Amino acid sequence: MQPKTADHKSDQTPDKAPGNIIDIQAVSYTYPDGFQGIKDITLSVCKKEFILLAGKNGSGKTTLLRHLNGLVLPDSGQILVNGKKINDHLIATRKTVGMVFQDADAQIVGDTVFDEVAFGLENLKFERALIIKKVTQVLEELNLYDLKDRNPRALSGGEKRKLAIAGVLVMDPDIIVFDEPFSNLDYPGAIGVLSTIVKLNRTGHTIIIATHDIETVISHASRIIIMADGKIQQDGDPKILMPMLESYGIREPCSSKLGFGIQPWH
Repeated sequence: MQPKTADHKSDQTPDKAPGNIIDIQAVSYTYPDGFQGIKDITLSVCKKEFILLAGKNGSGKTTLLRHLNGLVLPDSGQILVNGKKINDHLIATRKTVGMVFQDADAQIVGDTVFDEVAFGLENLKFERALIIKKVTQVLEELNLYDLKDRNPRALSGGEKRKLAIAGVLVMDPDIIVFDEPFSNLDYPGAIGVLSTIVKLNRTGHTIIIATHDIETVISHASRIIIMADGKIQQDGDPKILMPMLESYGIREPCSSKLGFGIQPWH
């Protein structure tokens, strides 16, 4: 099965397909040291998809993710979010595409859980009453409200990851992108984060996850994209692409190896 491709237009008119929330058109990026992180990536994402981005270390997953809300801008090609070029609409893009990074501690800036979630809204000069309302609502949705006065750095790994999600969710993004969301979590922590991500997708958010822990999340994914050498190698139904995983250095889930197909992790 070959990766999906699309035709590109050479003029300046955005070419957004109906129903797509993200359109990536022939995007490449080279780091200052000369390493080419991604090469000629063309990809479309529809609203409410649950996409699993898989690949070995150095395959280009994180580089691609960082392009989705303008943390990194491409050397060539273009990315459209809701039909608008991200280069020209960075603020709108970052409101639409929320990023949850692997290292939750690196994202912590507040003295309390409440302050941490309120940080982005405060920077945007929201009224205090609205900040209190929105932060309270998100903390309750993620079962973090009882921790609102705690020091964020004193939380467990799973609680910190959920706190990072809360800080993104309070900004009302349509798309939430996760980079290794289960890294360094124990079983209860991973279960809590997974349940939160699945609920977000069911309530209408588009989800894109890059993870080595395929087994944890693959039963929920509607689509898997396999990357290697900075390129998309395969793109399609997880059930169909499952037998190809190990040829790209990705561990096939045990249930699949034993002939039981894709099974829920818990």
